[in-house]
Amino acid sequence: MGSIGYAQRGYYNINPLNPASYTSYDSMSFVFEGGMRGSFVTLNTNELSEQASSAGLDFLFFGFPVSKRLGVSFGTMPFSTVGYKILDKQIDPLLGEVDYYYQGDGGLNQYYIGIAFKLHKNFSIGVNAIYLAGDLERSRLLHFPDSVTILNTRIRDNIHVSDISYSAGIQYHDILKKGNKLNMGLTVSYGNKLKTNTDNLSETLFGGINGGYEYYKDTVEYISDIAGDLNLPLHVGGGILYEIPEKLCLGGDFTYSFWEDYTISGKTDSLKNSYRINAGLEWIPDNRPISKYWQKIRYRVGMSYNNTYLKLNGNSINEFTASVGLGLPLRRQASTINFGAEFGNRGTTNNALIKETNLRIFIGISITERWFVKRKYN
Repeated sequence: MGSIGYAQRGYYNINPLNPASYTSYDSMSFVFEGGMRGSFVTLNTNELSEQASSAGLDFLFFGFPVSKRLGVSFGTMPFSTVGYKILDKQIDPLLGEVDYYYQGDGGLNQYYIGIAFKLHKNFSIGVNAIYLAGDLERSRLLHFPDSVTILNTRIRDNIHVSDISYSAGIQYHDILKKGNKLNMGLTVSYGNKLKTNTDNLSETLFGGINGGYEYYKDTVEYISDIAGDLNLPLHVGGGILYEIPEKLCLGGDFTYSFWEDYTISGKTDSLKNSYRINAGLEWIPDNRPISKYWQKIRYRVGMSYNNTYLKLNGNSINEFTASVGLGLPLRRQASTINFGAEFGNRGTTNNALIKETNLRIFIGISITERWFVKRKYN
């Protein structure tokens, strides 16, 4: 549904995007959700094209009620990924061509546990405690293609991140005439410093270009376990959702992120504040027990526009995505197998930049089990 979630609630779904939603679980249920993701990416310039693909775990979520007013959830999902290769060619009057290669790899995962409390029949609040961990590798290579005597120089930073962050949310949920529902939500997340440890290596070498042959000449400097910090930007998001139960669900989200405050070990980057708009719809033709199977399928569509934190060569890097999905009901109560596909474009080929076209495929399962129900017969 276009990755919306600030206002979303459901008896049989887990929504860590807004922890206030954990109060919506059915009083006798235990909910599990898991999913996998595959990505197919095409990178284009005005002259070249390159393709890449990847696959992996997308998320694992668990949720259950503690009481009529209290709900809990825990799980894991990727927080961020890094993957880039940048070449900047320049001409020096004495040295000739000088190439600057920048490369980044790695990513962070998040492991969360959250709790929500229903303050009033129409208001819920919640908070997530999030453990973030992972490794980020950055390298800068200085190459002199017009010289056979000047050694290339490379600096590598291996950054290990391990620390706690938080997110908090509030939801207003009301039942209108004819049983229809109106939900609104607000979430504030991150905006704190994470502890980092960095290993720094500076070396001279021959080669090392585009994954080719490398001959190391000397280690200039190696420093391990440099204590530092990574200042995460503050994210503020809000959303609204209208629902006709078991028939139609329509909603939208808006997120603003303060990326200009991002620093790593006290160093700023040339990032700008960003915003994202998401919209989504889910439709069930007829969910009555007597209906045919295809009428009980959940049909989903969504779209998003992201004005990202990047501005390169005077061009703002924007992203647009469109998504479709299906929720196939299982025989067991309120459990589904979910399929989704998302098509997106990011960037531009103007001013020697790169345009990214991607296709993401999702498959997941949502299982709801009835717990704490006393058996009538043994």
